[in-house]
Amino acid sequence: MYKLRDEVFFQYKRGKMRPTVDLKEEHEAVKLMLRILDGMCTNIESGKSVKQEHLDGLIEFMRVFVDRCHHTKEEAYLFPEMEKAGISGSGELIASLKKEHEQARQYVNRIEKTASGKGNREFPAIVENSRAYIQLLNPHIEKEDNKLFPMADTHLSETVQKDLLERFEAVEIEIIGPGKHEEFHRWLHTMRDIYIKSE
Repeated sequence: MYKLRDEVFFQYKRGKMRPTVDLKEEHEAVKLMLRILDGMCTNIESGKSVKQEHLDGLIEFMRVFVDRCHHTKEEAYLFPEMEKAGISGSGELIASLKKEHEQARQYVNRIEKTASGKGNREFPAIVENSRAYIQLLNPHIEKEDNKLFPMADTHLSETVQKDLLERFEAVEIEIIGPGKHEEFHRWLHTMRDIYIKSE
């Protein structure tokens, strides 16, 4: 479904990879997470149980994988390089993507608040904010894959792209921690088998 991190960076080191490929690989994981979240919502709506540890794991994925890792790579490194390059049409697009990142953070804050195991879980609010998060991120991902990344591939120099991917790897190690990506991938596959019945 998506490559393991060591394979991604192995391809980079052999000169076969762009930083946008790394981000697209992460998008595949995020899209799977959104399908799992949708399955959790369906369970809640139909009166089936959702374990607190599964909700906690989902929130951790949103905060660590999606925001601290993926969005950091974009906001701290890719977006500034594209702005520096003065790519025609990228300014307005990047501004809208940043705004959507902030909206996503607000939804995650609400999901975490209403899904806390410390008090009574507010199931209608969990579902409402989760559905809004899904509806925000799916078209957001399409916008990046089909509009932003082709701009970066075309206009950023090979030197800049190599530097970006090295910075991305530093995010993996210094912010997320060694092995955390693989741990998230294993978690996703476990949750997929529970909440996505058709696969």
